[in-house]
Amino acid sequence: MLLALAALEDWDIEALDVKTAFLYGELDEEIYMEQPEGFEKHPGKVWRLRRALYELKQASLAWWKQCNKSMQKLGFRCCTSDAGIYIFEENGK
Repeated sequence: MLLALAALEDWDIEALDVKTAFLYGELDEEIYMEQPEGFEKHPGKVWRLRRALYELKQASLAWWKQCNKSMQKLGFRCCTSDAGIYIFEENGK
């Protein structure tokens, strides 16, 4: 529906895919993990994560919060009905 409306109104639409997106999300809570196999520098110790990793339950939300902050700094606003759509208005357009 959005694409049809954009075509009717002659709007510009941009989309992007960030392959490493989940690695940029900053975590709001303390999360620890066991050292991955092959990376054991200090046996018996755990690592504290400062950024999200793939398959971490909090990864999607952490990335979205980081993305949302960045988009707002650029002047975009988040659509109220779909958090994945951002709108940029300039001079009323």
